[in-house]
Amino acid sequence: MSRALRYTPPLADRDLITRPRLLDVLRSRFERPLTAVVAPAGFGKTTLLGQAVSENALSPWGEDRWLTCQRDDTSLSFLVSGVSAAVGLSAPVPEDPRQAAVAVAEALWNAAPRQVALILDDVHLVTPGSPAGRFLGHLVEELPGNGHLVLASRPPLPLSVARLVAGGGAVVLGEEDLQFRDGEVAAFAESRGVSPELLSDVGGWPALAELTATAGPFAVNGYVWEELLAQVSPERRHALALLVAVGGADEEIAAALLGRDVDLPSLLEGLPLLVRSRSGWWSLHGLWAAALQHHLDSGQVAEARRTAAGILRGRGQYHEAMGLLLDARAWDDVRRLVVEVCECCTALVPTDVLEAWLHRLPRDVQQTPEGLLLAAMVAEPTSPDAAEGLLVQALAAAPGALGVRYACLNALVQLAFWRNDRRRMEDLLQELEDLARAGHQGAPAFVALVRGVLARSTDDLRSALAVPGLVSGASLNPVQDWLHAQLVLLRLGDAATGEVLARRSLSHAATTMHGVARCLLLESFRLRGRVEEAERLLPYLLTDMAPAKVLTSPELVVCAVSLLDVLGRQDEADAVLRASRSVLGASPVAWAPLAWALAEAFHALSARDEERAAAALRSIVARNGGRGSAAVRVSPVALPLFYVLVPEVRDRWDADPPPGSLADVYAGARALVELRERGSTRAAGAIPATTWPVLRALLPVPWVSELALGMAAAGRAGARALVEDLGPAARATLRTLATTAPPALAVTARSLLRAIPAVPTARLHLRVLGPLELRRDGVVVTAPELRRERVRQLLGYLVVHDRPTRSAITSELWPDLDDAAAGRNLRVTLAYLQNVLEPDRGELDPPYFVRSAGPVLHLVADGALEIDVLQFEHALDEAARLERQGAPSAALSAHRRAAALWGGDLLADVAGGSWLDWERDRLRSRFVASAVRAGDLLLARGDAEAARSLAERALRVDDCSETAHQLLVAVHLADDDLVDAHRALRRCQHMLSELGVPPQPRTRSLAQQLAARR
Repeated sequence: MSRALRYTPPLADRDLITRPRLLDVLRSRFERPLTAVVAPAGFGKTTLLGQAVSENALSPWGEDRWLTCQRDDTSLSFLVSGVSAAVGLSAPVPEDPRQAAVAVAEALWNAAPRQVALILDDVHLVTPGSPAGRFLGHLVEELPGNGHLVLASRPPLPLSVARLVAGGGAVVLGEEDLQFRDGEVAAFAESRGVSPELLSDVGGWPALAELTATAGPFAVNGYVWEELLAQVSPERRHALALLVAVGGADEEIAAALLGRDVDLPSLLEGLPLLVRSRSGWWSLHGLWAAALQHHLDSGQVAEARRTAAGILRGRGQYHEAMGLLLDARAWDDVRRLVVEVCECCTALVPTDVLEAWLHRLPRDVQQTPEGLLLAAMVAEPTSPDAAEGLLVQALAAAPGALGVRYACLNALVQLAFWRNDRRRMEDLLQELEDLARAGHQGAPAFVALVRGVLARSTDDLRSALAVPGLVSGASLNPVQDWLHAQLVLLRLGDAATGEVLARRSLSHAATTMHGVARCLLLESFRLRGRVEEAERLLPYLLTDMAPAKVLTSPELVVCAVSLLDVLGRQDEADAVLRASRSVLGASPVAWAPLAWALAEAFHALSARDEERAAAALRSIVARNGGRGSAAVRVSPVALPLFYVLVPEVRDRWDADPPPGSLADVYAGARALVELRERGSTRAAGAIPATTWPVLRALLPVPWVSELALGMAAAGRAGARALVEDLGPAARATLRTLATTAPPALAVTARSLLRAIPAVPTARLHLRVLGPLELRRDGVVVTAPELRRERVRQLLGYLVVHDRPTRSAITSELWPDLDDAAAGRNLRVTLAYLQNVLEPDRGELDPPYFVRSAGPVLHLVADGALEIDVLQFEHALDEAARLERQGAPSAALSAHRRAAALWGGDLLADVAGGSWLDWERDRLRSRFVASAVRAGDLLLARGDAEAARSLAERALRVDDCSETAHQLLVAVHLADDDLVDAHRALRRCQHMLSELGVPPQPRTRSLAQQLAARR
């Protein structure tokens, strides 16, 4: 089956009769978890489901997502990839059937309030009890309230549904249901222009009715195919047999099979039991195979399959190509395809698909070099020693086969790379060089990359990478592109080129490389100080970090932990560390302990625990005989961590300073050492402005604070602003350095502490959603200044407007006064407000909460001052971000946090101008939209009571919100409260009538459902 037919139902090539009794059952698929259509071939299962989809498109009750199963869907990764694509889920495929089912269920839930039916056709191709079969069972269990599964299968279904059927949660249409009834036979006969009597003996079998109507009465006597094919020319019959042999075709495959240009629609015109996709792929019903099986000999069938497989292979459709080759028993082609798929260290298809291929190979093919290679690639992720043994056997059995030797050597290099076995890599390099000299086209580029890995100096590395195949930018396989990116980025410090190469690796279809390629892309951003871009990429990296991937790519942990700490998300960094500890402990990769030490050290430094960080790094240095300079190949954060905390390894970097962007990190590390050990600010003062963002992206925050102090002590302009931007963490560092640093630095630290406002010990909470209320450490503030209307207005204006100018404030609060009088009023009001916020602040201390920068005032809302409206909007923004990422569970939590914060209109007891009215309207709109979305998600999860509460709250805020009315109607429907559902619907319709606007599709759909349930 082509992917062209995978995600859409086939188009009917002839008019179809409508079967209301069956369509009515299928229409109600949006009201139950599971609907199954189970019958042998020829009973019109696909046709019926296609009709149901078309009917629903005319008058939608929900959304349909289609997937036609294939033979490879027995492999979990292949089936889940298809299901994920059908439901719009782009995240990597989880390796556990239940986790995969949860991920798909989350994607369906994310579509709430829309009802979504996932239709799986030909599900009998999924083997019962296989990982894919277990996935289907788990998916049924995990379905949300708005998610529905429709399965079409030959008997038996690959999962048990008896419990669901008994409980009313499933309906199964069987062979008896799908047989034509008398009225349907008559309607079918009329649609085909034949007498109903002609079809009197077809037994209700739709396929036989179709054939009989097409070929005449001989069908019932067993001669239908002979009669039908007798009307087809020998050339056309031969063409049909070729198409059947390869499972269908498009124009390109048909032309290759028939040896000439072919017009497929004309070739197939008038023939029954054909389906086509919108993209032009044609497939013939399985009954054609039996009829045409004697029109080609086995050699012709095999040759046709080999031809089609060659085209599919060229498109990168390895699953389909291998299926045809295995069916053709074309073992030489199978072996060549194995080499192509497995030649780049990490296979181009998932391991479970490789395993399925291996099991279909006969014993003698399994023992060939290619069979041993395939077995090795299946074993490689979990059993490296076994994989190496198989690869050595394959090499010994293929002395003259360049392709298979190259693939085996690639895989052995990968294993030696994992083990950090330099001598083994040097031996393998010699064999790769022999292959290059023997004429293998891919070997020269890989030889250059392996030489680069083994290079001991920057000059040697540049020389190794200067071969034409790499310089020209020719396309490599994804592993080689990734290795090239790693060498360029982490050894040469060329972040711009590293980004290009990392993106090239990401562009390959081999998703197994996407995690490590994304890691390099993220590091290329950090090495240029583009931390915002790195942060945007971080959620995808975290998704990539499945245990199986971390097992062989420990550098992902360092990248994730260090960036989370840089961003101030220490709790998340700690969670990643805890989740990765046991995985890294079991890793076969030599640098796993180093990766753990780097992640642990960076996290400890972010918490200002240098003793723990140094101990983690020294354990690695001791284990590696005092070597630390190579650690940067795991992560660029290794350089500053080792250089600062492990002095004995500095000579290596000082003797051969790193190039490119790594030089910026090296300069920061040297400046930090000079500050600490010699009290010198010279190096810190010389740090270029362009280097600062790089250091900010790659160093722990306390170290960045220390460098900013050194820059300030050296007289660098803007250094104080750098310290302020670092927030409270910088002040904690300054406080320590004010007493422990060398004198010049200590004096500057104390000066900055006086100039930079201290974080108040009391915590304020300001509530402005509803009546204004200020609490200090949980106690309501009753200061008389806060009762002044202008103080309340000023506070509200500063909450709503980020960094307004004094003139903007006076024009709003004192529009009738001249500039001088308004300015005086603002100064007095501001003094009152400062007293309210910081009653214990010293007279000479700078204010913390309301700061002045020239004509601009700024209300600082951080951990010391919580403002409910800012938390409300942050929760809504987070919910929107999580919705975009397809994480409805997390998004629902954010929506509910926002709902809990809503206490009413903004500054409900404060009088204001148009600025306040506009802001109130905006926030009301955001609350209603969020409350309805949360209610829809809760209803889909089965929590109707919580959904009702949110619908009613939303309507109290905006009784003209049609979506809130829809939610309330849907809640009553879910509770089978038809009286209140009708009442809520009439209220909605009355509101729409008064406004003069037509109802939305969901309102009409809810009305349809109510009408159907009377």
